[in-house]
Amino acid sequence: MKSLPVTIGYCGLIWLFGLTHWSCRFRDYAHRPQKPEQVATAFMYALQHGHYDSAKLYATTDSHEMIDLVASIAESTPQGKKKIQQAHIIVQRVSVQDSTGYVTYFNQTARTTETFPLVLENGIWKVRFVHQLPFPDSSGTEQILPPADTSNP
Repeated sequence: MKSLPVTIGYCGLIWLFGLTHWSCRFRDYAHRPQKPEQVATAFMYALQHGHYDSAKLYATTDSHEMIDLVASIAESTPQGKKKIQQAHIIVQRVSVQDSTGYVTYFNQTARTTETFPLVLENGIWKVRFVHQLPFPDSSGTEQILPPADTSNP
C-alpha cells in the first residue's frame, strides 16, 4: 500500500519535470535567431490572437507600451477584440539591410497597409511597434510613415 503513494509522487515529479522542460524550450524558441519574416509573422499572430506577452518577445522594448495599449483597447470592448481577431493580416513585404529593415503588413479586412521597422538586437530580429503617423501615397490611399530615428540626435 505504501508503494502506491510513492509511485504517484514519482509520476508527479516526472510530469512536472517534463512540463518545465517543455516550457523552457518554448520560451527559448522565441529567443533563438530567426529570419525577419518569421519574427514579423509570429509578432502579428501573437498580437492578433491576444497573446500580448508573446508579442513582446518579438518586439523591441520600446514597443511594449504600445502593445499594452492595444491589449487594453482590445480587452476593454468586445467589438475591439473581435475586430482585431477577425482581421485578415498578411506579411506583404520584408526588406532587410544589415541590422535594420522594414516589414509591411496588409490588412485585407480594413484594406490598409502598415510598415514597421525591424531591428537586430543582440543577434535577434525584433519588430519596432511604436506610434506612427499615416500619410497619403501617390495613389491616394493611406500608408504608414515609419517613425523618425531619434537615436542619433
